[in-house]
Amino acid sequence: MSLLSDLTPPKRRWPCAVRTLLETLEPTDSTILAQAVMNPDWKYLALETALALKGVVLSQGSIKRHRTGLCSC
Repeated sequence: MSLLSDLTPPKRRWPCAVRTLLETLEPTDSTILAQAVMNPDWKYLALETALALKGVVLSQGSIKRHRTGLCSC
């Protein structure tokens, strides 16, 4: 085996607003939010608005990136 045969670039891990928020919530609220974010019945803007009414700031863009797997989670 060559010395450099397993050389691969490191995985980038950048902040995900959904993950960051989930880590700050109580376990019950974290579970509820995680399920809502991944639920396709919640449209992005509708979920952003519903969360804002509860005082939680999370943009529809962040929700979309997390749901579609475009974040580093």
